[in-house]
Amino acid sequence: MDLTPLKNIFNRMFGKWADSPNDQQYYVKIFFGLISAIICGLGGQAFAGTRGVLLGFLIYIISLFVIRYLLDVEPEQLGGMQKMITNSLFSYLMLWTVIWTILYAFSIPAAALAIINQPPAMP
Repeated sequence: MDLTPLKNIFNRMFGKWADSPNDQQYYVKIFFGLISAIICGLGGQAFAGTRGVLLGFLIYIISLFVIRYLLDVEPEQLGGMQKMITNSLFSYLMLWTVIWTILYAFSIPAAALAIINQPPAMP
């Protein structure tokens, strides 16, 4: 399978940081964190709960493949495979959950908000 078109796209997007593989992996993971948050947030109820979490982790794994195979960053340049996986993980998780939560909060239907905000019935 020829990945040259995808390599060209990602090199054009993240090639600016090719001198610093740590920066390059950081920006790739942040980009994919934003993408996963937008998908989960705009997906609404379809991605609420476990499906959203699984999608977020799947996209994180995809970002690792992009870094390794499309941007040709060797794990040794980053300090090994464990460093490649754990570096920027917290930033990815925080960005993903915060943006997901904000988008999801704004996608709640007005009817549901009206039910939630009703004063309790008096006995």
